[in-house]
Amino acid sequence: MALQIEGTDPLLTIKEVSELTRLSVGTLYHLSAERRIPTVHLSQRCIRFRLSDLRRWIDEHAAASS
Repeated sequence: MALQIEGTDPLLTIKEVSELTRLSVGTLYHLSAERRIPTVHLSQRCIRFRLSDLRRWIDEHAAASS
């Protein structure tokens, strides 16, 4: 992971999220386009994922599938 400022919530790249979740990059783009996963849009073509939002999303979906 790149530079992290103490006390901040890191923004992850789509590749980092793919490695973390074991979801393909294409699946993550699809979920993002459908607004089914929380993203931060830095520009029209650049998205990032806030770690705290991603953890919450994983927890919600893990609980829903149980």
